[in-house]
Amino acid sequence: MSCPSTRAFGFPRVPGRAPALLLALAGSATAFAQATALPPAANSAPASSPVPAVQLTLAQALRTALAQNPRVQQSLLAVAESQEDRRAAAAALLPTVAAEAYGQRNKYNLDALMGMAQPNGPQVVGPFNWSQVGLEARAPIFDLSLWKRWKAASYAEDSVRAQGRAVREEIAALVVGQYLRALRAAASVDASQSRVDLAGALATLAENQQKQGVGTKLDTLRAKVQLQTERQRLIQAQTQRLTALAGLGKLLDLKPGTPIELQDTLAAPALPELDFQAAYQAGLSQRPELAALDAREKAAESLRQAAQGLRLPSIVASGSYASTALQSEPRATTYQVAVGVKVPLFTGGLVSAQVAKAKSEQARVQEARRDVRSQVGLEVQVAQAEQDAARHEVEVADLAVSLSQEALTQARHRFEAGVSNNIEVINAQDELARANDNQISALYRLNQARADLARAMGQIEKLYLAAADRP
Repeated sequence: MSCPSTRAFGFPRVPGRAPALLLALAGSATAFAQATALPPAANSAPASSPVPAVQLTLAQALRTALAQNPRVQQSLLAVAESQEDRRAAAAALLPTVAAEAYGQRNKYNLDALMGMAQPNGPQVVGPFNWSQVGLEARAPIFDLSLWKRWKAASYAEDSVRAQGRAVREEIAALVVGQYLRALRAAASVDASQSRVDLAGALATLAENQQKQGVGTKLDTLRAKVQLQTERQRLIQAQTQRLTALAGLGKLLDLKPGTPIELQDTLAAPALPELDFQAAYQAGLSQRPELAALDAREKAAESLRQAAQGLRLPSIVASGSYASTALQSEPRATTYQVAVGVKVPLFTGGLVSAQVAKAKSEQARVQEARRDVRSQVGLEVQVAQAEQDAARHEVEVADLAVSLSQEALTQARHRFEAGVSNNIEVINAQDELARANDNQISALYRLNQARADLARAMGQIEKLYLAAADRP
């Protein structure tokens, strides 16, 4: 993030001043020029850190999170499980073939088998050996219930995939928000460090003026108090930066304690020109939560039809082809082909229970869809309102920084000329600090509002990764 030029803070030649005073003025001018610009928000780790630093742009952070975050990996596992469920449902529609081979040794009581005495035949036959080797197949020809269950499993897989996209969008929103918070904290650290340098230079200037008799000890004390105040603000900003980077590392599933260097800076982004209806319709068509609910409703409808299909006849074909032999006799080829029709007469309330359950699921999905559609409208409205407000806040904050810098220049010149004490300088420092903080906060809110709008439209991953891929 850039600030106005610092050429306005040049210092006039002051005749009759001691060389020490001129050196102090030159040093303070350099420090003040450094304070008027916010350096890039880079957070380098100590050189002695045992873990190498990770340099990340926002797009790189997104890619890392979407590849490593545990919730994203869990969603991929859920998709894999849904694929296996669909394959299991499809298997019920396909023929099954089994190979069989078995042998028997039998001894029968013919009278018992025939149900009457055999006056002219033997009472007992055997023992004898019998064997058979062959194939057995079974295939459903018509079973509407199995077909609809396979369709339901396919829609369920689509729903799980859409839920996986919703998880990716959620993780992307969290990463973007945390990265922006880290940028804000880094910018605050840089601004605070510049103000510490400036306050130190002004404290040195006050001491030198006191030694030359053109300043008072009270001026020096006020300058030193201001220096300690700025140091305290710097400590707070450094703590916020560390916590923000730690949270980003957690989202990226990095090893705890890994130093992170942010390669982007906090700047005003390009904003989309969309009215509410266009953004709202984009959200309705692209939000993965709504796609998941649509697939869930289709799955529930298929399950309802599958339950109703249990009342319909089903047709199954079966057959076998084998080679059979009795003891040492030559083997003979045998086969059997059958087609069966099964007509349900009484299911004990199973069909009505499954139909009622499917209808209940459809009702839940419809209510959930109404809620999500309403939530999308709210999120789009809020994000657009926040974006418009933040855009104006950035303009106001930029002007406030410029005016605060000019006010500090005037107050400093008056103090150097000996026409006032440094109360005006201290007040101007505080005003500049507030203006810088407001500018950083306004830029953060503008970037966050842009991310919130993309999230409401279901485009946050696409927006930030596509922007990084553009030359």
